[in-house]
Formats: sequence, C-alpha cells, structure tokens
Amino acid sequence: MYVIESEDGTRVVASGTLLLERKFARSCGTCGHIEDVVVDERERGKDLGWVIVEALSRAARESGCYKCILDCNESNVGFYERCGFKRKEAQMAKYFI
Repeated sequence: MYVIESEDGTRVVASGTLLLERKFARSCGTCGHIEDVVVDERERGKDLGWVIVEALSRAARESGCYKCILDCNESNVGFYERCGFKRKEAQMAKYFI
C-alpha cells in the first residue's frame, strides 16, 4: 500500500494498493493488481493520483510482474489512459451482499 500524507503530516490525502498474484496459466508468472486508488476531494488536481499509480506500477515492474491490471469506473478511464493503461477485455462481477 502506498500513501501520500498532507504537507503537515496529519492526514492521508491519497492512497492505493498493489496486490501480487501468481498465475498458473503463465508458468507461475506474477500479475500486479492495482486496487483502491483514492485522492481526497480537497487535494484533487495536484497529480497525486498519477503519483500513486506510477509508484504502484513501478513496484509491480520491479517485483517482476509481466503485467499490471486494474478495474475502474467508466468515468475514470481517461485518467488511467493518461497513466499508460489501455482498455482490455471485460470486467465481470458477482455480489453477495
């Protein structure tokens, strides 16, 4: 998990998580999953989301991942495209709540 603190160090203003998954279908290669990227509303527009995504992507690459993937809302597609991600396949979900 990566976090960015406020300038005075009193609160977290951005965060994101990288999960590493071994894939049997890829000779036990590692896939990185970027999850839960969030930036405090008061801090948006300062490229903090980009900083978090870049840090997580770099960590995935340095961990030997052959790819890094994420799911996002349609409204966030442009942001992730600017971060170097491309649309790929479809997302499916089954909720139990």
